[in-house]
Amino acid sequence: MEQCPLCKSLLRIGITSYSFENDDTPDKETIAYTNLPMLCVNSTCENYAGKDLSNPNKIVTTVRHKIN
Repeated sequence: MEQCPLCKSLLRIGITSYSFENDDTPDKETIAYTNLPMLCVNSTCENYAGKDLSNPNKIVTTVRHKIN
């Protein structure tokens, strides 16, 4: 589990998005990824994402996972 580098609180996953490589190239395989924004929910931390986690003020890091 990911921790905030400043306050050591566990990070929460924000709204996941997808990204693609080679999507516009017919001769290469399209590679899909999920992008997981990791948010600090500790209101006393400098990395605090804010009250609205669907629109965070700060993203600590983004974890990218290959789907296929």
